[in-house]
Amino acid sequence: MRRKFLTYLLVCSMAVSTAGFAAAAEETEGISETEAVSGAEADSEESGSADDADAADDAESGSADATDGGDADTTLSDDIYSFQIKIDGELYQFPMSWADFTAHGWEYQSDASAELSPNSYSVAETFKKGNLEVYTQIVNFGLNTQAFSECTIAGISIDNWQFSDAPDTVIELPGGITYGVSTLEDVKAAYGEPSDTYDGELYTKLSYRYDYYQEWSLYIEKETGVLYEVELENMIADEATATANEAAAAEVSDEPTEEVLAYTAPTELGDDPLSFTVDYAGALYQLPAPVSVFEENGWTIKEEDSDNIIAGGDFGWVYMMKDNQEYHTTVRNYSKNAATLRNCFVTTVEAGVYDANLPITIPTGITSGMSGDEALALLEGISYETETSGSFTYYNIVGESISRECVQIVINEEENTVTSIEVSHEPKTLDE
Repeated sequence: MRRKFLTYLLVCSMAVSTAGFAAAAEETEGISETEAVSGAEADSEESGSADDADAADDAESGSADATDGGDADTTLSDDIYSFQIKIDGELYQFPMSWADFTAHGWEYQSDASAELSPNSYSVAETFKKGNLEVYTQIVNFGLNTQAFSECTIAGISIDNWQFSDAPDTVIELPGGITYGVSTLEDVKAAYGEPSDTYDGELYTKLSYRYDYYQEWSLYIEKETGVLYEVELENMIADEATATANEAAAAEVSDEPTEEVLAYTAPTELGDDPLSFTVDYAGALYQLPAPVSVFEENGWTIKEEDSDNIIAGGDFGWVYMMKDNQEYHTTVRNYSKNAATLRNCFVTTVEAGVYDANLPITIPTGITSGMSGDEALALLEGISYETETSGSFTYYNIVGESISRECVQIVINEEENTVTSIEVSHEPKTLDE
C-alpha cells in the first residue's frame, strides 16, 4: 500500500474523543493549528516529560473554584502542573471556558464570531484588560464548528513588552514564583530541573513539560536576571467536555447531509485517471464518495469496528465488506458539524491480490489481474512516476499532491501482472 501522509485534526492526547469516534484519533499524533503571529520567539527543542507523576490529577482536572466568582477559593497551588496562574489576585485555571475567562474583565481584541473547527486551536489570540494585553490559545474541544466565543481558553502568555504597559500588574505562578521578581535559581528551587533548557544570548528558557500540549515556558532575561516572559498551555479537555461530546454525539442526525445529497455517481469511467472515477467491486464511484453510496451498492459496514460519529471536518475509520472481502480505510467528514459515518466520504479505494481481492478498473481500462504489458500499453501518453521495490514496480499518476491525488498501479515484474490498484482523492473541500 502506498504510504499516506494524512493531515489529521485530532491528537489522541487531547482526550476529547467519545467511544463512537475515538479510533481515528488513536492513529494520530498531531493537532491542527489555525496559526497567528506569536509574541514569543520560537525555539527548536526535543519533546520531553516532567518527572512529577503525582501531578496527574491536577493536570487533567480543573478546579471550578479557580474560575467562579463570589466566594471562590483564590489559593494558588504550589504545583506547577496545576496550570494555575494569578493575575492581580484573581486565580485562573487552564483550560477554562471563554465565559469564565471574560468574566474576569478581559475583552477580546478581534472578532469573537470567527469560527474554529473541531479539535483545532488558534494561538496568539489577544485579550486586553485595562492596559494589559495577553496572548491566549483558543481550542475547540467539541464535535461541531464553533464561534471563538463558544470555545475554550487553553493557555496564556505574557511578555515584557506587554507588561510594560501595565507595570503595576502582579502576576504569580505556583510555588511562590512572581513575574518580574523571581530568578532562575528561584524557579529551579520551586519546580526542580526543567524538562528542557535553552540558553540564548538574551535569555534562558526553562520548559516544564507534563505531556503533549501541557507545558510551561519560563524566560529569564540575562540583563536583569528575572522572569520576564511566561507561556502556559494545557490543551487537555476535562471529563465534563467528554460527557458533553457524548451527549452531542447522541443527537447527531443520520439524515443525509447537503454534501451527501450533492453527490452524483458517474455513469461511465471516462479516459482520465485523474478524474478519480473508478469501477470498484462492480459499481462506479467518483472519489470522494459517501459511505452511504457504498452501502447502496452492496457493501456491509462493520459497525463494531468503525467510527460511528465523526467531528466536523475530521477523519475516522470505516471497516466494510463485500463478497466476503474486507476493506478498511479512512473517511472524511466534509461537513462543518459532526456527522454519522454514512454521511462521511471515502477518499481512497484499493484492491489487489494482497489487499481486498475485488475487481477494480480505472479510466483507460487498466484493471487488476491484467498483464503488465497490457497495462503499460494503456498508460502510453499518460504522465506517471515510477519507483521499484524488489520485484514490484509502482506506477504513480499524480495530481497536485501524491498524498492527496494519486492513482497507483502496482506490477509484479516477475509475474508480469497488475497485482493492485489504488485510487486516492482527498481534497480539502468538496469544491476543489
